[in-house]
Amino acid sequence: MKTGEDILYPFWLSCIQGVGTKTRERLISYFGSEKAVFQADSEKLYEVNGIRKDVIQKLIDSRNIENISKKWQKMCDAGTNFTYIGADDYPEKLKNIYDPPYSLFYRGELPDNNKPAVAVVGARNATYEGRCIAEKFGRELAKYGVQVISGLARGVDIKSQTGAMSVVRGRTFAVLGCGIDICYPRQHINEYIMMQTRGGVISEYAPGVSPVAGNFPRRNRIISGLSDGILVVQAGKKSGSLITAELGLEQGKDIFVVPGSINDSFYYGSNELIKNGACLVTNGRDILDALGIFYSEDIEIKNKKIIFCLKPLKK
Repeated sequence: MKTGEDILYPFWLSCIQGVGTKTRERLISYFGSEKAVFQADSEKLYEVNGIRKDVIQKLIDSRNIENISKKWQKMCDAGTNFTYIGADDYPEKLKNIYDPPYSLFYRGELPDNNKPAVAVVGARNATYEGRCIAEKFGRELAKYGVQVISGLARGVDIKSQTGAMSVVRGRTFAVLGCGIDICYPRQHINEYIMMQTRGGVISEYAPGVSPVAGNFPRRNRIISGLSDGILVVQAGKKSGSLITAELGLEQGKDIFVVPGSINDSFYYGSNELIKNGACLVTNGRDILDALGIFYSEDIEIKNKKIIFCLKPLKK
């Protein structure tokens, strides 16, 4: 993560309530850089078209470098990192999607761009079968070195991520629909903390932003954007995971679906995706094959050796 004064200007623009992606784009396009926006005359700010006067006033009122520096330090002390679209560590995969997030707050790490990643999405109120399937795929993908991306939500999301973390060296990343300092839902606090050492938690929302309903559909574009493919588990007719699958299609990603009974409403959306051309999968290797990822036949033997070596010797 970059340090020094220059990073404070993108950070400042990312933390002002009411300043969204389009507003930042207009400001930076007009003035040339985040620093130039910060240093611009107040009268010049009002000349930018398409920005409400109350938002401009917020920009003006917040231009205090000392307060911004304190806020930055407080964030860093809490273990939160920051990157933005102009930084070297900003994820390459996100640069190519429609409406990429301007900035990201994260704890732990960002996904490794040089390693495969698969998003696992599905029903929050998944059945026992659906949760078991999600955990199985999360475990199998992690076993073959695939990073698992999801949203920390109930049901399919959290089970796929706990499955990934059950594997030695398994990596998983959660994209949040709230500030990075808020665990939502609260009952996943243990997984939220564990992910910060077994991958990371990521958000485009500044610390302190509440998990309001409108944030979650937007975060889905980041889940799909960070992935090479999207696995859908137990999606009903109006499942939010269908939005992620649609975004993935727009981004040119492969869509994988676990099939289900035609009499089960939990699989209505899943089966429709298959009818429309998504790839039917029944195990992790189906996904690896479709993505062209090489896997070793003796991976389980290697993993068992690693687990054995990590066990303390009996006296």
